[in-house]
This record gives sequence, structure tokens and C-alpha cells, in this order.
Amino acid sequence: MLTKNSTISLILQGVESLHPSREEVILLLLAENNLPDIASLIDALNSKNIVFFGGVFPGIIHGDNLLSEGCIIKKFKALTPPFCVSDIADLQFNGLYENPNLNIIPNGTAVILMDGLTPNIYRFLDGLNDLLGAECNFIGGGAGFNSFVQQPCVFYNDGFKSDAAVVCIIDQQVHLGVRHGWERLSGPYVATETDGNTIVQLNWQTALDVYRDVVEKDSGVALDANNFAGIAQGYPLGILREKEDLIVRDPLAIDENGAIICIGDVPQNVPLYILKGDANTLLEAAGAAINDCGKKTGFPIVANGTFVVDCITRARFLDHQFSQEIAIIREKLLIEHEEQEPFGILSLGEISSYGETLLELFNKTIVIGTLH
Repeated sequence: MLTKNSTISLILQGVESLHPSREEVILLLLAENNLPDIASLIDALNSKNIVFFGGVFPGIIHGDNLLSEGCIIKKFKALTPPFCVSDIADLQFNGLYENPNLNIIPNGTAVILMDGLTPNIYRFLDGLNDLLGAECNFIGGGAGFNSFVQQPCVFYNDGFKSDAAVVCIIDQQVHLGVRHGWERLSGPYVATETDGNTIVQLNWQTALDVYRDVVEKDSGVALDANNFAGIAQGYPLGILREKEDLIVRDPLAIDENGAIICIGDVPQNVPLYILKGDANTLLEAAGAAINDCGKKTGFPIVANGTFVVDCITRARFLDHQFSQEIAIIREKLLIEHEEQEPFGILSLGEISSYGETLLELFNKTIVIGTLH
């Protein structure tokens, strides 16, 4: 269900029309423009004894539309109540290891909404994977705003949080497709010094010096602090993983010392490539991702719903061609009623089960999960 205006009254009306029971949970995905007061929304939902969780994102996807305002409302049977893990930046992970509901979990899907700008996301995901990786598949993404300024962006019954993740395990199986479409331009380089999501050195040289030499030669544009974000969205970095595709990292900014700040952690001493792509390669990747969700090639996918987690900077790069990406996904689905329409978010980091590592954080990637 979609409310095109995010007023508290319309959201309440939409939630109540679904008649959720105490065993069911409401997922709320809000686009950042014209937000309601989230604290008041939480109070209103609590007054109706609704169990819920959600986040604020630069944009939301519903059907064939990308929206900068509005709210997607979905209802699921919950295997655990939504829980919050806080103080991720300080490596405290309050609410994770002491959670008694995670001791015995039936097979389901863990939906993860987290502050996309907090550091130590890798450490948090490793901990969550250790607890649930044998029982669950995972899908979710980083919440936040177009400004890339950290502020509260995820919520549940107990509040509106930053530096936190909200997780709920739902009684659904998910078939996943994870693709990016970026290709190797230069490398590999060794990330000889990193600090969380900041790359300080590549091959024992200042990270920006190495990156700038490659990007300026290919783009023909001189790179500086003012144009870095705009140019860099076409030249992400790829972490080499044995037996898997590259894990993409999004260069977001540079600091005064020439370090490159990314969305998502970069482990020290990993091999990195500088990548490049175009609209065609990215659209082909979206087609491959939705195909990965199907059991038989050439047959439409029948699902209860399709959750799309697509990177905000990937969408910016595609610009007006982003609508083609949504169309590629929809044409592979059998859609007979609104609940089967694709729904999703523009994210600051994409989260999914992936290969042998089970749980991974991506950038500039599309994650598609068909729910069954």
C-alpha cells in the first residue's frame, strides 16, 4: 500500500485498513520530503497497539514509480518483534547479543533497516550473521537523507534513532538477486591504510593521489573537493572477494589529507579496483538480478511481493533512465494485484545474503528480493 502524502492521519488510516494482529508487524518506508513528525507518528501508532518498524530514505519505489515523498505500508507475520541495535559507532551493539528472542528462530527473512552513515556496519553485520546466518536470509538497506548528513532515520515502537539498526524477522522466504554492473577500469591496488569507511592510503600512497590519476585520465576532468562527489559517482571502488563478484564501495567525499570517505567500511589490506560503468551495463545488471530471483528462465516470477533495494547514487547516475530499471524488474513479474507490485527504497548501502559470506553490505548495487 502507498500513501502519496505522509501525514500521520493518512498513515494511520492505511495501517488500520490492513487490520494487523499482535502477531503481525507493519513496515513503514518513508521518503524524506514532507515528512511527518516521526515522534508523533510513533506515539499515534503506539496508541493503537500497532507493532511496527521503518525508516526514512531519499526515495521510495512503488510499482513503476520513484517517489520523493509518501509512505509505503506493508504487513507481515513476525517471527520476532522488531528490535533495535544501537551504539554501532562505539562497537557496543546494544540490543544484539542479549536479545532472548534470537536464541531459537524458525526459518524466515531478516529485514534490516539501519543508519547508512554510521561506521562499523561490517562489524554489526558480522555479529548479526553469527547469530542468525544459519537460520535466515537477509535483505535491507541503509536509511538516511539526500544531504548525507547523519541524523535519526530508523524507528520502531520505542523511538526514532541514529547510529542504530532496526531488525525484524518475518515469516517469508526470499529469493535474492544481487548485481551491480560496474566494470574494472584500473587496479588492483592494496588498501594499505584504512580507518572504518575511510581509505587513507592505496599502495602506500595518499588515496586521493592514486584515485585522481586514474579518474582524471579517463574522464578528462580535473578532480577537486568541489566536484569530487559528482565525478566519483561514475568511478566507484570494488573490493576483491575470492569466488565472488566485486563488492562495490561508493566514494562519497575526501578529507583535507586526501583520504577517501566511502559509504561502508573498507577492510585494511584488501585488493581494490577503480571501476567504471554506463547506463547499459547497469540496466543489464538489473535484468540479471531479477532473473536470479526466478526458478525457471523465461517464465514470469510469481511472488507475494518484490522488495527492491537500490543505491541512491546508482539512481543518480542512471538519472532519467532509472525508470527503465524499474520497468525491467516489473516485466519479469506476474502482477495480478497491488501487493505483487515492486516496492522498495533508494538506500545508503544495500544489505543482503550473498554467496559464501552469507551477509554483506554493498554500494551502487541493486538487491532484489522476491517474497514467497
